[in-house]
Amino acid sequence: MQSKFGLKDLVLVLLVLGVGVLVFLGMMQDDRKWKELQQTKADIGEMKSTLGRLQSSNEDQSVKVDQVGREIRDLERSIDEKLAAWKPVVTIAPTTSANNSGDTNEAKPDPADRGHPAWARPGVAISWQPAFEHVTDPTGQPGFSRGGEVTELINAQPSTVMPLVYKDVYGAWVFERVVEYLAKLNPQSLVLEGVLADAWQYSPDGTWLRVHIHPRARFSDGEPVKSDDVLWTFEWMRNPQVEAERPRSITDVIDSITRVDDKTVEFTFKEVIFTNLDAAMNTFPILPKHVYKDFTAEEYNRSTGRVVGSGPFRFRSVSKETQWAPPEPIVLERNEAYWGPKPAYERLRFVVISDDQGRMIAFDNASGDVTQPSSLQYVTKIKDKAWLERSEAHSWYNIRSGYSFIGWNCDKRDGKSTPFADRRVRRAMTMMLDRDKVVVHDLYEGLARTATGSFPSSTPQANPEIKPWPYDLEASRRLLAEAGWVDRDGSGILRNEAGDPFRFEFSFAKGSELTDKLAKYLKDQCAIMGIECTLRTMDWSVLMQEMDRRNFDAITMGWSPSRAESDPQQIWHSRYIQNQGDNFAQWNNPEADRLIEEGRQELDPEKRLKIWHRLHTILHEEQPYTFLVERPWNRFVSKRIGNFTEYRNGFQYEELFVKSGGSASAVEP
Repeated sequence: MQSKFGLKDLVLVLLVLGVGVLVFLGMMQDDRKWKELQQTKADIGEMKSTLGRLQSSNEDQSVKVDQVGREIRDLERSIDEKLAAWKPVVTIAPTTSANNSGDTNEAKPDPADRGHPAWARPGVAISWQPAFEHVTDPTGQPGFSRGGEVTELINAQPSTVMPLVYKDVYGAWVFERVVEYLAKLNPQSLVLEGVLADAWQYSPDGTWLRVHIHPRARFSDGEPVKSDDVLWTFEWMRNPQVEAERPRSITDVIDSITRVDDKTVEFTFKEVIFTNLDAAMNTFPILPKHVYKDFTAEEYNRSTGRVVGSGPFRFRSVSKETQWAPPEPIVLERNEAYWGPKPAYERLRFVVISDDQGRMIAFDNASGDVTQPSSLQYVTKIKDKAWLERSEAHSWYNIRSGYSFIGWNCDKRDGKSTPFADRRVRRAMTMMLDRDKVVVHDLYEGLARTATGSFPSSTPQANPEIKPWPYDLEASRRLLAEAGWVDRDGSGILRNEAGDPFRFEFSFAKGSELTDKLAKYLKDQCAIMGIECTLRTMDWSVLMQEMDRRNFDAITMGWSPSRAESDPQQIWHSRYIQNQGDNFAQWNNPEADRLIEEGRQELDPEKRLKIWHRLHTILHEEQPYTFLVERPWNRFVSKRIGNFTEYRNGFQYEELFVKSGGSASAVEP
């Protein structure tokens, strides 16, 4: 039978051709719109660079310049959202269900998740993050202006400010201005919010996390932040040759990170614990692979200030040949290419003055803008009306307030057991100190409260039934006698069965008047009990090295947590005695280890709190530390500095500004 090409066939061909032309034209139009958006984004980048120059050169137009800056950021954010959720205009119509009701088998996108972009897993909610802005906008504050320098006078010299391998809070204060995390705690709500991440998906069963990196995020050298940077940083941190035991202890729950695309990574977890999201998002800062990939572990460990990141500040010069090194002042410059809300001031300087009196003199002479006073300085200065005319005094408890302690070496020093390997001795040392009267009221001028453990008393994590061990010299003597330390020859000196006198060395950093008083008080109390206490002072950086080597009998310092509910594993699990871990007291308690592991895996908050309360009880009984006081944050701030805000996690450096007419800091460059 001969086939014929009829009118119906012609109509069908024309229809197919017509649809094809429409699809092609739609794709061309869609592609043109995409290119227009990309070109507009590039133009905005140029505008931002120009705006940065205007901010430095046109101080009298600062308000207008800032308004333009906000408008540019709003426009750029809108374009980023459109690019992230981009879908072609022309799509093939989905098939209908068998009942011909018109409902499609394909899930309809939820408007709240901005179209469920291609990077996301289907069927899982997306946590889109709020606009990355200052919590308290400095531009609306009285006296706002741009430019100038802010100087903080700090108490101790950090030996390194390198991310991952830093030793103390002072190093963290510096590098956290230069590098960024995927997310951070909102200072007001303490809710985790995106920084480098603009969205994520956290699986309902807690086994995986998919994170999308902000399209605008870039390092200070202009290179975009990519998935490969996240993967490289994680693997670098896990390298056992890198001295990163602190972040490793918190992120050990992460099994792997895989690359989904250029801007998306996915975490998988070894187990489901309550800190999974925080461990992935807010524990290790993201470093630029292209900068550090040629470093050896030894080069990185021995570096002191080779820090490059995506944050609002930058070091002026960083290479394998040039870096900051102690005891130089630490000077950070505003990152003019910063992709987020830039600070108003141009430079942030950290100057170390370890002596309390010298630091106060420097502050009063306008050589610094922010400093941490001693308790005596605080209570004295706030009574001086003339001083208050040019300075502000701040004192508040926040999650970083932390606690001070005397840490006892619970195991060995130089292969020989210390007296503090016996928990009865440790408890006796606590009970020979009048913490309520002498420590809180005399040493801290009443600006503290007696601590009972490592969980702040203001949080539900602390066991409310625990009361501080009382000051009781007779009970202390009985405990020492039970442990074998008695006066065997009438000399007044306590000796063990071998006849060895009870003597130990108390190590602490020099420069703090309060610590000097604490050390003298401890020595005097020991003398009353027949114990010889030798005081050993050293620079802070040397003290950190001795701590890492476990080369001490007793040591004093403080811990400053960064989370509302802290994970006790880092400090108390026996796993972190080794490899310069933070269990430098070398306290090993199998029951505590079990509770820590159980508590981390418990997702029910009420059940988890009961576990932490039991751990608190064990710490109270064992006294690996003599927990001295919980300390508020005390800060003096020059009145030339604006927008210093007391938050639940401290204050925000990036929100400060130098007020219009504020004189420059007197510190030489």
